[in-house]
Amino acid sequence: MTTTVAGLIVGIIAYIGYNHLVNRTEKVVHQMEANAVDFLDLLNEPI
Repeated sequence: MTTTVAGLIVGIIAYIGYNHLVNRTEKVVHQMEANAVDFLDLLNEPI
């Protein structure tokens, strides 16, 4: 019984950490995409 509780605690902590890292990665990817779009808009501006 105690090993089941310990396993669940470790699993829940790992799941929370995983979701945190995924959210941070998605924010970075979104920022990179926004910067790329801004750069491409800058390149397509008429002279």
